[in-house]
Amino acid sequence: MTAKEYIEQRLKGIKNEKVKQEGNLADFIFATIMSKKFRKYSVNPIANDMVRKAIELNIQNNEPIKIAIPFGSYKLWRLEESPEPDWAELFAMIYYAYWLKPITDVYEQGVWFDFCGDDAILELMNNIPNEDTEKYKKTFRDLIIFIQPHLPDNFKYTFSPVGERYASKEEFLTDLNEKVKELEQKGEIPLTERNIEMMKFNIKPKEGEEIDFQKNRILHDAYMAVSKRRAHHKRPDKIIICCTPFGDRTSIPLGTTKTSVVGFQTGAGVLKKTGGEYLEYIYSPSQLETSKATFEEIKIEGLKGKNFKKIRIM
Repeated sequence: MTAKEYIEQRLKGIKNEKVKQEGNLADFIFATIMSKKFRKYSVNPIANDMVRKAIELNIQNNEPIKIAIPFGSYKLWRLEESPEPDWAELFAMIYYAYWLKPITDVYEQGVWFDFCGDDAILELMNNIPNEDTEKYKKTFRDLIIFIQPHLPDNFKYTFSPVGERYASKEEFLTDLNEKVKELEQKGEIPLTERNIEMMKFNIKPKEGEEIDFQKNRILHDAYMAVSKRRAHHKRPDKIIICCTPFGDRTSIPLGTTKTSVVGFQTGAGVLKKTGGEYLEYIYSPSQLETSKATFEEIKIEGLKGKNFKKIRIM
């Protein structure tokens, strides 16, 4: 089996093997979402309750089960694949589709999965050129167009960048600057070594310029508090997922593939060959450095972008 054949098989398999509902509808959907086959970590009891309430609310309102994943709308500058999405994004979309597909078999309204992109802050906070962010967003949308026909009719992927929720860039900056001033008045924000490590990892360095960690943290926290960010996904009828546990633990830490927890935007997609089969991985920059992955040419009809002409194989 070739890499192309494997990926096409995975795409075709999404609609296969219809399941039957066992027991109460809400209980079945809850069990599907909490399946240990897909989860990588335990779930906080608070998140458990929020998931169940969201399911019941959506069923009551005769609406799709709503899933949201906030993520940075960029490909990490350290990766050769930057600034566009690569196989990591596609592998994650396939993984999430297999996870939620049983719901579409038993619930007519199906699933709405929204990628909540953090785009507007990247140039200010991480020194990512706006043109790079726009390239990422365009190819990400192309990926959704590509995968949508492989999904059940009642499964919908959408992409909703924060910046596009504002009428203009000026409106966003006014909102952001108000939050920055509020935080500056409260004084210095304590920083852990982990905070500093993550800033160094994500911020693209400018020649001759040192990172102002305190300023960057204030900018980060101010952005998290802008009016049109959390209000979009922090709703009682939405279930929030993440790659690994963080923050208030109200999200479901799901990982990104069967084998990986690295964020799809901060890693690169790799296929590992085992016998005649493959497994999808998402590798961080440090994992790529120590791996023996090499590029192979590949062409799958409908996939657009510079990163889909070749694929890393181990």
